[in-house]
Amino acid sequence: MYFRRPSTFNSLRSRASGFWARSLSNKLVVINVLVFLAGTFLRLFPANVFALNPELIREGFYLNFVGYGFLHGSFAHLLLNMIALYFIGNSVERYESKKDFLVVYFGGIVIGGLLWFTSVSATGANNATLVGASSGIAALLAYFCIANRDSVIRAMIFFVLPLKMRAWILFAVATALTIAGLVFYEIPAFRGTGTNAASIAHSAHLGGLLFGAAYALVAEKLHSRFFSR
Repeated sequence: MYFRRPSTFNSLRSRASGFWARSLSNKLVVINVLVFLAGTFLRLFPANVFALNPELIREGFYLNFVGYGFLHGSFAHLLLNMIALYFIGNSVERYESKKDFLVVYFGGIVIGGLLWFTSVSATGANNATLVGASSGIAALLAYFCIANRDSVIRAMIFFVLPLKMRAWILFAVATALTIAGLVFYEIPAFRGTGTNAASIAHSAHLGGLLFGAAYALVAEKLHSRFFSR
């Protein structure tokens, strides 16, 4: 019978270093985890200072349009976002430049935050707060789907259900579900007519999806104009 030797500290450190150096997606995963741990155990990065909140924005905390993307409300929230960032982000980096990756990710966070802020302001929900990297992840997903729209995507939903569809169909389904969530769930909750608080920021996700898709189309147009024969 073969027994696997336990990993030594040096081998674990080597694996951690390799994970950090492998891609920007992995770096962002590590940074998000460290921020969460620092906030949970050291009380750093409090949400009432770094999260996206209408009152904070009116007081001039404009950097929170980026900072909120590094905060997460719970371990489950962090875990789901980091799994999505790892798989989607590395898929984008496999085909695109690091510059495009960073523009799409942080652009999605900013535009998602702006659309959420607009939705909150329009409904008067001034006590709402936004945290999470999902708008940036949504932008990466949209960018990948539009840049490779005729490709067939194969994946496992929740690691159980098989998924096979063209990339543009996945984008269309994700966008339709997000718009439905915004209209029938988030806005009614902000207005006080919903049964639950708006725990899912569909408006931020929509902003990320639209930005990622638009960036992919503009980049494709510029490339065909200046680099095609």
